[in-house]
Amino acid sequence: MRWSRAGVGVAVAAVVTLASLVQAAATTAPGTPAQVAALVAAAPSIAALPTDVTPPLSSASSDDPLTAYPSLIPCISGQDDEPTCVFGDPHGRHTMVLFGDSHALMWFPPLDAIAEAAKWRLVALMNYGCPVADVTVWDVVTNGPDTGCPGFRHHMITRIDRLDPALVIVSEAHYSLDAQDRTITPAAWTKALEVSLRALHASHLRKVLIGQSYLVPNPIACLAAHPSAIQLCSRLEASASFTSELAADRAAVRATKVAYIDEVPWTCSATCTVVVGDMIVYNSTGHLTTTYVRYLTDVLRLALKPSMR
Repeated sequence: MRWSRAGVGVAVAAVVTLASLVQAAATTAPGTPAQVAALVAAAPSIAALPTDVTPPLSSASSDDPLTAYPSLIPCISGQDDEPTCVFGDPHGRHTMVLFGDSHALMWFPPLDAIAEAAKWRLVALMNYGCPVADVTVWDVVTNGPDTGCPGFRHHMITRIDRLDPALVIVSEAHYSLDAQDRTITPAAWTKALEVSLRALHASHLRKVLIGQSYLVPNPIACLAAHPSAIQLCSRLEASASFTSELAADRAAVRATKVAYIDEVPWTCSATCTVVVGDMIVYNSTGHLTTTYVRYLTDVLRLALKPSMR
């Protein structure tokens, strides 16, 4: 699901003032497509940190799924025998699987709500720093190759096929360095992602890739340093690296006939801002706050609707 910039403009035209946009924010309910588009388009005009910003700046860095759902902690163990964690409606007739790294974890709150409302089981299979794409990446923490990730990925793909779900939702970051500490080219990333997407072949499986979010650097520290000039924390969407990363993902889903959800218009309108309406968008570089992804529940539900029929 991709929104055109023209569509954003139409939505904005339907809303009279910025004040009315802010009233539509996530503190009350998930936004409609028009409300989300309008708030995102108006976000670059917000000069100062709102006094009623949510989550509060002091706790924004911990506004994440593990704080909201402590029971998720075992579900990101990264072990080959990671527990099969079931959420949504545990007794649902249909099963969806959330598979990926911390970016998949980021989308858990709205997906749990979507699954529960639709009476679907949601199985969470995730591992920090381990992409779905079939590549061994360089671990910047240990300063060496992440040798555990390929085995975890293999075991989770095998487990997904045994579960025989109706839907698997994939989300991941783009990793720039391979096991030899060399740059992963867009073409290599596309090929690696194709390998994993093709390996998911349960009998009735539909596949969806939720695209990448913009890596706004150090968002919370930036807001704390510039509360009266928060646009200093914004970045232009059309950076060369981000554009090539999105293109690599799109090439992989085209080749494998996987559905693609472009989340960029839900956070950026030419400019990617750290605050939308009265909400802080990012809790860290590239990761959306649980507050903001909950606001996106209904637009994500609509984007997934064709894959949940």
